Formats: sequence, C-alpha cells, structure tokens
Amino acid sequence: MKTEKIIVSSLQEAVEELKRTYGDNAVVLSSRIVKRKRWSLIPFFKTTLLEVTVGIPEKEGEFQKEFEEKIRVYEELEKLKSTLSEVMKTVRTQDEEREAQRTNVNEGLSMRAQRVLSRMVYRGVRKDIARRLVEEACGYDIELGKLDFKEDIYPSLIESLRKNIVIEGEKIFNSTPRIMVLIGPTGVGKTTTIAKLSYLFKRAGKRPGVITLDSYRVGAVEQLRAFINIMELPFRVADTPEEFLKSLNDMENRDLILVDTAGRSQHDKLRLNELKLFLESTETQIYLTLSANLSELVMYEVIMQFGMFPIRGLIFSKLDETSYPGNVINVAYRTKLPILCFTTGQTVPDDIVMADYEVLAKLMLEEKHELESAGNSPEA
Repeated sequence: MKTEKIIVSSLQEAVEELKRTYGDNAVVLSSRIVKRKRWSLIPFFKTTLLEVTVGIPEKEGEFQKEFEEKIRVYEELEKLKSTLSEVMKTVRTQDEEREAQRTNVNEGLSMRAQRVLSRMVYRGVRKDIARRLVEEACGYDIELGKLDFKEDIYPSLIESLRKNIVIEGEKIFNSTPRIMVLIGPTGVGKTTTIAKLSYLFKRAGKRPGVITLDSYRVGAVEQLRAFINIMELPFRVADTPEEFLKSLNDMENRDLILVDTAGRSQHDKLRLNELKLFLESTETQIYLTLSANLSELVMYEVIMQFGMFPIRGLIFSKLDETSYPGNVINVAYRTKLPILCFTTGQTVPDDIVMADYEVLAKLMLEEKHELESAGNSPEA
C-alpha cells in the first residue's frame, strides 16, 4: 500500500478529495490538525487545517466489499440516532404530564407497593417507569381490591426487571468477544475499568491482552501499563490505525483483546471521527461508558453522539458518586441497551460489580454501600 498526505479544511473535504482523486479504493490512515499562514506576506494570520494521511491499495477493488458493508452499518446507526433523538424529545415533553399525575400515581396499589414505588422515585427512577415496574411485579389482590406483590418484594421486582431491562453481566465470560473496546466521554473511568475487567477475565480463566489508543492524556499509558504488568498480561500502545492493526496481530494468540480509548467529548465530532478510523478497520464489540452521576438528558445526548459507533452495551461508572442512581434504570429501560457492569470506586482490581437483576433491585431500593453484597435482601 502506498501512502500520501493531503491538506484539507475538514474530514468531509478529505472524503470528497479521496473519492475524486483515487476513487473508492483509498482509505484514511490518520489525521492531525496543522496551522498554515493565510497570506504568505502576513505571517501573523494563520488558519487551522487538517493533514490527512491516505493509504492507496495497489490492487484495485481491495476495500470495495468492506466499504459496502460499512455503508449498511452506518445506515443502521443513523436509525439509532433518530430513535434516541425522539427519546430525548419524549423525556422533555412528558415532564409536565408526570407532574400533573403526581397526586394519583399511587392509585390502585397496596400500601407496600406504594412504599416501593415511592422509594424508587426517590432514588431517581422516573414515575412512569417505576409505576410500570411495580405494576408488572404485582397481581390483583381480591381482598385488598388493589395491586399487590405476587410474593416477597425482591423476587417479584426481579421478575419484573427481567421483562423490561436487558442485562449482559456474567454472560460475557461465557460468550467472550474477540475484541472489546471501551469508548466514552473524558473522565468517566475507562482506563481503570479496562484494568478491572482484565483482572476479571483472567480470573475466569481467559487469556486477555490490552491495547491503549490513549496516548494524549499525561500518565494514562503509564497508569494502565503498571496495572497490566502486575497482572502479567501483554500490553501495547497504538498511535495510528496501522499500529493498532499490528498490535492486534501481535496478540492473535490471546482469547480476547481489551482496547482502551482516549476520552472524547460528545460535542467533538472531529475527534470522534478520528477514533472511528481506528475501529472501523476490524470487527469489535464496543461498550459505551457513562458516569452514573450524569443527568439523564446528558446520558441520552452522549449515547446519541456516540451513536456513530455500533454500541453493544453500557457500562455505568462512578456509582459511588451519586445517591440517585435511578438514571441508570431510566436509560437502560428506554434504550434497551444491555448493561454490562458498574464501577463503584477507583481501586483496581476491586470496585467493580457485574450487572444482574438482583443488583438492579438493590440499586433501586437500598443504600449504595449495600450494592456490593448482592444476596438475599429484606423486604422494603
């Protein structure tokens, strides 16, 4: 493959230039922001441009099949973004309706069902979602003339959660992806989560390897390298898509490869497109990491902007930093994206909980310090 560099003002212009000059066979390998003088005689005025490195295959049609497949994937992603946009509008417009229904939200429920509903709402679960979950956990009690839990509270609520929220959790150890990538905004804890997951996979008898694409943040590589070296696992740093592919080849004998990425703001589309250049060259399972202390609307915004990636599931970090984790339930209920795990602190390899329905029930009804000890719980 031959490589060339072109200077353009945007990724869109780069794509158009590639298509016009090289046809459909060229591929973008990397890009970086550069400064150029706007007028040759006046050195003080500079403009920001994009230097794009292009790979040109020597055999015509080499990437045609892959290109067509990506077009189909992008069409599906556009549909997901449209759906999430509608969800955000629905959340905003229904706020007033829910407030109007506040006085009769408990109508038709037994006293203990009302207590559970109130606790869920207090913990941040939206009223309509809490009501739906409680109703599906209940049956009609003829003596009371109201809905009441079919059995004890926790088993009933867990059964309702199974019908309404998707959980991946421990299943990932039995159906392990070949390449697992964590993406998300800056500062949500992807690096420490990668280290924790590496430990859990190794403890489960897997042979993981770790690659980081985060060479921007000072100390990020050294921090992750230290964790991975302690676990005696292979570790690579990749600054370009070519280095990423080489690192994947170096680890082809591992059971799975966990990939850490640099945090990107959901508003920084240029950086998100740069990350896409890395990940679109191979088949991956991508998990979006969200901080549990974000507002619900911000979570939807992040999911929509990162919707350019085929998101496989959600990881909720910093659960220890919020007293109102109901947003986790709301987002999982509305998007139907599977929840993989929660992180509850910075300690590696501890402070991570694989998601299951008992954990979710505790999350809604109990204090956060009780989350880690998932077991039989007293009735609310």
